Amino acid sequence: MRDIACQFGPERELAGVISEPQQPRGKRGVVLVSAGFTPKFGPFRMYVELARRLARDGAVVLRFDLGGIGDSSTLHAGLSLQERTNLQIQAAVDALSERFELDELILGGLCSGADDSFRYAEQDPRVTGLMLIDPFAYRTRGYGWRHVRYRAKRRLLRAIGWYRPQQRSGEQRLVDYEHVPRPEATRILSALLKRRVRLLFVYTAGMREHYNHPGQLRAMFPHLDFADLVRVEHLPELDHTQILAADRKQLIDTLVSGLAT
Repeated sequence: MRDIACQFGPERELAGVISEPQQPRGKRGVVLVSAGFTPKFGPFRMYVELARRLARDGAVVLRFDLGGIGDSSTLHAGLSLQERTNLQIQAAVDALSERFELDELILGGLCSGADDSFRYAEQDPRVTGLMLIDPFAYRTRGYGWRHVRYRAKRRLLRAIGWYRPQQRSGEQRLVDYEHVPRPEATRILSALLKRRVRLLFVYTAGMREHYNHPGQLRAMFPHLDFADLVRVEHLPELDHTQILAADRKQLIDTLVSGLAT
């Protein structure tokens, strides 16, 4: 396995790293879309570890910086953020597809990287799979009762001294990120299922305010037939950005296992 730095895009304005296997197994390509303001190495280098693990398993993986983040500059002035993002993901897909002969093309990322991958996949028939970590989620019936039980358990553990919550600073968030609205997610998911795109959803504690049960995804979209195309993994003990090495390993093991099925 080796890592290769690359530049691509209309003016080579986008920067990325390709993790290439020593001996490719099959023709699978993976594009990891950067999350928020975090560059292509991912939070606590999670993208690096994931890309190298997938490459050791035979896939070619491109992780890259969206425009204005990390080593990538910004183009397409005058376009909306979503339009610019779609063009940049398309450039990444083009770069990987032109360099390697691929039968499978999987997009993925964490949080906003997951949402951006999901939105882009609707417009590109080359995308055959999605790997979404803490993407959009919507509360469903039963969420409130499960949340009450969770908080009651925490209060009990705190009372007996087994749990101490972190103190919040009280400062406002610099960015108030909004996930894909439910009507849009329903439309896109329906289109992807009709196209037989395989989807892996992974939810951690980072989405607890919206998602708290393994069966919630199906309840979010009761009128869609998931068939055998959707897999959901719920990891409520993991932090959103996996600061601990053991947590990153568990997440990566889950992703690799999910892509293998």
